Order: sequence, then C-alpha cells, then structure tokens
Amino acid sequence: MIEVNLARQLQIASTNNRPVLLGYGFIGALLCCLGVGMASWWWTQTKQQEFEYLLQEKEIHEQSLAKVQATVDHLKQDQAEAQRLRVALNERQAQAMTKNLPIIVVDGVSRSVEGLDVWLEHIQMVGQVVELRGQSFALKDIEAYIDALEKHRVITALPVLEILDHEDGEGGNVFSFMIRFVLGQGETV
Repeated sequence: MIEVNLARQLQIASTNNRPVLLGYGFIGALLCCLGVGMASWWWTQTKQQEFEYLLQEKEIHEQSLAKVQATVDHLKQDQAEAQRLRVALNERQAQAMTKNLPIIVVDGVSRSVEGLDVWLEHIQMVGQVVELRGQSFALKDIEAYIDALEKHRVITALPVLEILDHEDGEGGNVFSFMIRFVLGQGETV
C-alpha cells in the first residue's frame, strides 16, 4: 500500500495562491476606499451647496430685516413727531382758548343783559374765576340775568350770588349784586 500525503500538496497550493488573494484583497480594499471617498466627496459637495444656499438666504433676510428696521425707525420718528405736534397743538388750543376766553365771557355777559333792567359796573376775571358786579331796580331782573348767563353758557356751575339793597336818592330801592363763578367747572369759589 502506498500512502500519499495529500495535505502537503494542499499546503503548497494554498501558499502559491496567497499573492493572488492578496492582490484581490488589495484591489477590493482600494475600490472600497474609492467608493467611500467618492461618497464622502459627493456628500461634502451637497452640504457645501446647502451651506451656500443658506448663506444666500441669510443675506436676503438680513437685507429685509434692515429695510424693516429702517421702516420701524422711521415710524418711531414719525410717532415722536406726531406726539410733539399733538402736544404743541394742545398748547396752542389752550393758549387760544385762554386768549379768547375773556372775549367769550364778555360777549355772553353783554348778550345776557339785553332787554333787562340791569347794568353792570364791574367785570373781573382772574384765571378761571369771573366776578360780575352790577345793579338793578328789580330782583326778578337779576334772576333773569343769571338765567340768561346760563342760557349763553357763560355760567356752567352754581354761582355765588350776593345781593344788597339800598335806597336811591328818589326813594326807590336799588339792588346791588355780585355774581362769582368759575369757568368750565362744576364747583363755585
């Protein structure tokens, strides 16, 4: 019987194929690295494009924000100017009212006297307080005069009224009166 050692031939055959297998392994690894490199390059390019797109979007939004901020600043300036003008207008109206108030009071006082047996001796206006002094032959004319002042909106609150009577040189009664009121208020002084 003859014995043949087949295991030795397998060892020799496996050592002869080793360089080929290493070459295939090297080529496979190289192809794998190239694939990973290409995929990595493609992914980097894609992300770079997304980044550039986002930078452009950011620039557009910053320009829009700058325009909006300029508009808001302009609006704030306009509101400040409007407030300043509103205050100036109110001051002018108050000044005009203060200047016109004596004219309005004198006009209302003079219109209220028409047709009555009342004459005025003194009109005094200090601030908003008005004091009228006059005389009449009849109490009902003084009452009608106060009603006329209220009708012409000179008196808008209950006035302070003081009436004194004395005899004139002919034996008749003359009533002196003083009416005091505050303009535009509901209280009297």
